[in-house]
Amino acid sequence: MQENLPLISVITVVYNALSEIEKTIESVINQTYPKVEYIIIDGGSKDGTVDIIRKHEEKISYWISEPDKGIYDAMNKGIDQANGLYTIFVNSGDYLYEDFVLEKIAAEIENDSNCEMIYGRSKIIKANGQITDLNIKHSHQDLWKGPSFRHGALFARTSLLKHFKFEISERLKIAADLDFIYKVYKQGYKFCAVNVVVVAFLEEGVSNNPYMNIKDSIHVVKKYGDWDFKKSLFYLYKYFKLFISLSVFKYVYKFFRLFFQDYFSNYWINKIPFYFIRHQYYKTVMGIKIGKGSSIHLNCFVYGTNIQIAENSTINRNCYLDGRGRLFIGNKVSISPEVQLITEDHDYNSINFSGRSRDIVIGDYVWIGTRAIILPGVHIGKGAVVCAGAVVTKSVAEYDVVAGVPAVKIKERNKNLNYNPSWLPYFD
Repeated sequence: MQENLPLISVITVVYNALSEIEKTIESVINQTYPKVEYIIIDGGSKDGTVDIIRKHEEKISYWISEPDKGIYDAMNKGIDQANGLYTIFVNSGDYLYEDFVLEKIAAEIENDSNCEMIYGRSKIIKANGQITDLNIKHSHQDLWKGPSFRHGALFARTSLLKHFKFEISERLKIAADLDFIYKVYKQGYKFCAVNVVVVAFLEEGVSNNPYMNIKDSIHVVKKYGDWDFKKSLFYLYKYFKLFISLSVFKYVYKFFRLFFQDYFSNYWINKIPFYFIRHQYYKTVMGIKIGKGSSIHLNCFVYGTNIQIAENSTINRNCYLDGRGRLFIGNKVSISPEVQLITEDHDYNSINFSGRSRDIVIGDYVWIGTRAIILPGVHIGKGAVVCAGAVVTKSVAEYDVVAGVPAVKIKERNKNLNYNPSWLPYFD
């Protein structure tokens, strides 16, 4: 019943963003979720932004255009107007990644109504139009390492936002959002990570200055009394990495990173006939997650590091694993030789042929036949079968058997599955 669904407030803060604001607005008003309160706080734009807001005002719950004291003052104005159970900020230039983002989040709220802070994943929109994953290795449990998620991917209890409003100060000029998140975390409120791509955001901007982000993270950690020797060493190392990446040494750093992640892994490591050596390299050097009983066999080409393989799954010889976007392989999956799993492609309609990454998710008990190709954005449901040589362009439902180019359903598989395809032969 619609009346039982939680109201979700979306707040957009904007100032002089004529070229960007409409896409942001459309990403909100086109949501499939029926109970959305949309609030826009404009800082007194003079460039025509207000005309775009007026164009859509029938679908906007509240909007105002007046001078403010900065972004956090504007965000606090939005909080004052919010009535939803949860609130998310989608600021100008950013957009909700898909039309059913809020629908997915509402389902997560229903699954666990005790979460005060729900955060998902984000995509970065680069200057050339390329869209890639924002990969943050730590979770909210290690918030002292800095932001563990993009603020625009956070659904916070509105009551918390009203109670702990963003602090407006010179010292927190771009970090009042981190200060709020850290404060709430220290108070013991429950955080929940969900596997939903919530927002795409522009890479450009002050908040994406790596030096300022490190500096502000240190300030917030110290403010709440969490600073110690371990954390000082961690941030010293972050400063060192940043210095290397931004200095004349960045080309040397990039060379060695590409050498060990791309060349060495795919022309040397993948030919070593001992699992424990290959797997250890994939895990420690490349950061790939490989569960117990799972295996990547000889001569597999691994490109990128955003790869997670659950337990007792087998990836046979000569497969292509693309970890530029997110590649998730579930439990007890059997992937035959020469399969290609591709998470990134190009938008052929883009004037600059920009790249884009989209997740591939493979459910438990899936079997993918020899030389099949799985294209970006495909989700393969539990127990499904992809026949040899198929090219899968669309998601596959649970227990469906698909074949052909492009792959289509030809039959259904037995749903009573109970086997283990884990295979670790000697010298493979």
